[in-house]
Amino acid sequence: MSADVETSVLLPADRLRRHCEGLLTQAGVSEADAAQTVDVFLQAELMGEESHGIRLLCQVIERVRAGGDRAATDITVLSERASVAHWDANRSLGQVTAARAMARAIDMARKTGVGLVAVRNGNSFTSAKYYPLMAADAGMVGAAFTNTSRKLMAPPGGTVPVLGNNPVAYAAPAGRYGAFVLDMACTAAAVERIVKANERGEAIPPGWALDAEGRETRDPAVALETLSLQPFGGYKAFNLAAVHEIFTSVLAAGQLFAGSSTGFRPFDGAMNTSFTMLAVDISAFQPRAEFEATMEQMIDTMKAVPLAAEATGISFAGERSQRTQKAREAEGIPLARWTFDRLNGLAADLGQPELT
Repeated sequence: MSADVETSVLLPADRLRRHCEGLLTQAGVSEADAAQTVDVFLQAELMGEESHGIRLLCQVIERVRAGGDRAATDITVLSERASVAHWDANRSLGQVTAARAMARAIDMARKTGVGLVAVRNGNSFTSAKYYPLMAADAGMVGAAFTNTSRKLMAPPGGTVPVLGNNPVAYAAPAGRYGAFVLDMACTAAAVERIVKANERGEAIPPGWALDAEGRETRDPAVALETLSLQPFGGYKAFNLAAVHEIFTSVLAAGQLFAGSSTGFRPFDGAMNTSFTMLAVDISAFQPRAEFEATMEQMIDTMKAVPLAAEATGISFAGERSQRTQKAREAEGIPLARWTFDRLNGLAADLGQPELT
């Protein structure tokens, strides 16, 4: 196992942000779109979601250079009504398209109480929680659904993956607790966590993946070879992923199961993802302050439950990531040495100063 995987470089968030934005603009992305793209990845790092952080941004930059992600955003509005819109992303940057889609959903919700934008022909929007948190910040309940560009789940009893892990994220403002935010894939673990285990030479936990014969494996290399991950709740989670496929590719008339896409690679290939953004305006039902007071009451009640033996506390969805964000904003982001070196490799290729 390489020591570079284990070590990290502590960087102020603003320095990392400026460097990454510079790499994207050097690759041909506008300053505004570069800022939006980096903001998604930086939030993931700040919240402790390194699997969807800067290590993936490096791949997005490679995709922009190769043409898999368009450097210039080119979204086609296929149709729009008072509360719904249908877009074609035309392979634009996933983070830019998804943020614009949620912003449009929020605008519609302010007028009608609800807004929904379904997008086809997209690229990965990576960290799902970012987009419903936009809605929560605007005083709304938000949700983001996506299918994925790799087939990762075989149906229960099968051996060949047909569905992606098809994540969903929900967020709602929660008063003194900040936001309640649930971000989950339908597999027991995201594939990026298996990649990290493989980089570290660690076994993966039981219940994460299957080998080519449909038997459970704890070897991350085998899991990455088969890319057959287990749903977190058996047939229930598999079919939940199917519901998310309906809300995305089926609803948006996109490519079912992301077509023949195999993920971020090849860098010049289409990812064929579809995603849907939903915003519900709380003020259409009650004042925001009353909603947030009830959210506080709900979380207070959950956290007041007597602790089980050896438990140290009860957390609500999003609590740990928000705590991590505050710490990293103050102390810096521990960026894996491997990712740090890769950023500097890209900087050399693009004529940018090194990150120090």
